[in-house]
Amino acid sequence: MESDCRQKPPPGLIEGIGQFNRGEYYDCHETLEGIWRDEPGKIRDLYKGILQIGVAIYQANRSNVKGALRLLASGVELLSPFTPECMGVDVADLLQSADRFKEELIESALDRSLSPRTISIIRFIQ
Repeated sequence: MESDCRQKPPPGLIEGIGQFNRGEYYDCHETLEGIWRDEPGKIRDLYKGILQIGVAIYQANRSNVKGALRLLASGVELLSPFTPECMGVDVADLLQSADRFKEELIESALDRSLSPRTISIIRFIQ
């Protein structure tokens, strides 16, 4: 897995992260699902983890807090082995953002003040 992380990111990952960063979570899902399904190796969990965090944001913005929290937990679990970075993706930063997002979701669910929220961006390490 470590050697896979040293590879250049495939075009689909770059495209999917661009969509994520623009708030195009549905399109990000479609793009990353394509490369996730085609990848036989363990690196596929990186793609699926990012995909699930994007879908979690999409679900939260549709007021589906329960579904968002479930997807967020699954995405974090998939991404954890890839810290601190993989294929140039700052996975550690994404996981910190996901944790903050989770806290916001829980807080907003408790006081019923859910408003559209997002994780700012996924960063590439140069």
